[in-house]
Amino acid sequence: MPILKPYPFKTAPFIRLIIPFIFGILWAFYFNASLSIIQILATVSMLVLLIFSLLTLVAKYHWQWISGIAINGLIIAMGAGLTNFQNLPTHRNFIGNYLQQNNPIFIRIKEPLVQKPKTFKTVASAVAVFENGHWVNTSGNILVYFKKASLANTIHCGDGLIIQQPLKPIGNINGFNYQQYCAFQQIYFQVFIPDSVAQIFAPTLLGSLQAKLFLCRDWVLKILETNIPGSIEKAVAEALLIGYKDKLDKYLVQAYSRTGVVHIIAISGLHLGMIYGLLLLLLKPFGKRKWANHLRSIIIASILWGFSIITGGAAAILRSAVTFSFILASKSLGYKNNTINALAASAFCLLAYNPYFLWDIGFELSYTAVLGIILFQKSISNWFVIKNKLLLHIWQLNAVTLSAQIFTIPLILFYFRQFPNLLLFTNFFIVPLSGLVLYAELILLAVSPFTSMANVMGKVVGFLINQMNALIERTNQLPFAVTENLQVSIAQTVLMYIAIVAWLYWLVHKDRKGFWIGLCALLACIFLRWMPLF
Repeated sequence: MPILKPYPFKTAPFIRLIIPFIFGILWAFYFNASLSIIQILATVSMLVLLIFSLLTLVAKYHWQWISGIAINGLIIAMGAGLTNFQNLPTHRNFIGNYLQQNNPIFIRIKEPLVQKPKTFKTVASAVAVFENGHWVNTSGNILVYFKKASLANTIHCGDGLIIQQPLKPIGNINGFNYQQYCAFQQIYFQVFIPDSVAQIFAPTLLGSLQAKLFLCRDWVLKILETNIPGSIEKAVAEALLIGYKDKLDKYLVQAYSRTGVVHIIAISGLHLGMIYGLLLLLLKPFGKRKWANHLRSIIIASILWGFSIITGGAAAILRSAVTFSFILASKSLGYKNNTINALAASAFCLLAYNPYFLWDIGFELSYTAVLGIILFQKSISNWFVIKNKLLLHIWQLNAVTLSAQIFTIPLILFYFRQFPNLLLFTNFFIVPLSGLVLYAELILLAVSPFTSMANVMGKVVGFLINQMNALIERTNQLPFAVTENLQVSIAQTVLMYIAIVAWLYWLVHKDRKGFWIGLCALLACIFLRWMPLF
């Protein structure tokens, strides 16, 4: 019996679409593909497809490879074109084109203000600039800093301000390319606003969807703040449920990172996956009839999107909601063995919406983790035969965690330059415990109208978080908890993925070529690591 079930390209067409689409994004970003070249590629591809459609059936069969090349060329042009369209500095109305003079700028606050040690910080969109006697529409986001609380306390999400302070470029932080990181989020400048300069121009847009999302988030924060004892426990509860990390202790965050469980306090697909698994279990009595599958998918999707909205619509959890929606749609339509196709379809749609998600660490980790779960989770869960239902559920949760790590480890090494040696140990205990915390927080939200019940659940949540933090901190104090200062290059990361995919092919098809290719890739990765020593 094969360990894994193969997913050929024929049954997962979106894999064939997303590969050239990503290639087009990379082409536009790294090689500055001009709009004219992209248009020529798209035009030639469409002409070839048009001519191909006029051929006879026999000719189409004989020359089908030409059709494939044309389709791939069209998709490459699509990816490159969307990337160019999202590249705001190339637009005529980009705010950076209007900085020659100190003209008034109308900005709109996009996010609630966050208190820093000396300032208040938020993100605003540059709506318009006053030039030659009239307002000119502009595009682009800016980081806005307020010094005094007197002004910051009067500004809310959706408010408009007129400022005349000069916009400054965003600098890098301790070797980290913070400027590029912000550019991927369409943020290109920063401005410091003293009280005497800013002028509130427009009232809060309470009717906007974004403002309502933040109101939902504030409602959740208020419930957690009121009922959970302990400032550290409150901060972890807020981070785990809605991704609100502004109150987290930096040393505690470092401990979570060093022990390999930082994903617990960074809201992601793991949290939505826990809710998804719980809902599948609760709705299992619906049966396997066609109408039951449709109804179950609708209920689960509604709850997942409702949770995403209540928790403030964080980007990471919205991505996960899109992914699970595609998976649910695939299963509801009867394509039970095509989960990878649904995953690729969700990634394709998200990249079409914003090609710069491709460089988002959260996006990369989410999709590699889910891909690992799809491919390896069942095999790992079958390692042991467990009859106790509670122990079986705990092991299945850890099987999910272990399978998720297979494809994320190369990225962790590349981005964070460290490897948590006790990753498996901490995840074995922390993942089930964090699941209990998440479920307890959801119960807390449900019983929040009843004060006495909310207080009891708040204490339960606080106790569970306290135990989780204690285990993390004790593990972090061990001298061998983490291996630091690992310098992993892009080439080494690619070689690690080649090794993983080759060995996956070997396990599925029992072909020794996969084993030897994987071994050669791993040895090449080690050789690149040793090269500076020679």
